[in-house]
Amino acid sequence: MTAGGPPNRWEVFRVGPATGFTTLRTPSPTDDPLGIVRELLDEIASGAELARVHQVHGREVYLAEGPTSLPYPRADAVVTDRKGLAVVVLTADCLPILLADEGGSVAGAIHAGRRGALADAVGAALEFIERRFGTKPASLFAHVGPGIGPCCYEVSDAIADELAGRRGERFVSRVPDGGPRLDLPGLVRHQLLARGVNPARISSSDDCTRCRSDLYWSYRALGEAAGRMATGVLLGGG
Repeated sequence: MTAGGPPNRWEVFRVGPATGFTTLRTPSPTDDPLGIVRELLDEIASGAELARVHQVHGREVYLAEGPTSLPYPRADAVVTDRKGLAVVVLTADCLPILLADEGGSVAGAIHAGRRGALADAVGAALEFIERRFGTKPASLFAHVGPGIGPCCYEVSDAIADELAGRRGERFVSRVPDGGPRLDLPGLVRHQLLARGVNPARISSSDDCTRCRSDLYWSYRALGEAAGRMATGVLLGGG
């Protein structure tokens, strides 16, 4: 749902006891999505701060104990146990995945495109949370935000063969007209389930960013002209 602020600037939802959010497509690709997040936080959790990372399409996890600034830590997942600190990732077709435990004591945001999913960025974040905080995947809630869907994620035969060889054909569609397509949301959901996240605790936007490039930024639809959305989660907000 859209909550607060001018229409169509952001969506706010629950990730278990935590507050999740995603910014939407703005009039200009140069608009700062983090500026919009700060406006949102001013409305729902005055005084809240934010932490982000420099995403590198890998599986590194960063523990945020306070707000981050340039140069941002190089990682594709950011985790915190600090209330009032929103952890955020930026996307424009890649998937944002949000995590929060049932006790409202730890949260995380993960960036997973094809390379991150193949590197199991989701698994790395779940392992980190369990190792650092003793929080098992079964006690987590997960939300998979908007990203490119299997309807539109066309790739080369070589990429499809690589994914099929490593993760199985179930996440690859071989279609007669055009190149093969990858099911990135399906792969990420599978990784959550395989690590022990309860299926009843996994929510999803189910929107394809390329199909809905009127609502979201999509690199596949717009190329270098695409802006970015910010998706994050906040303990103790909302």
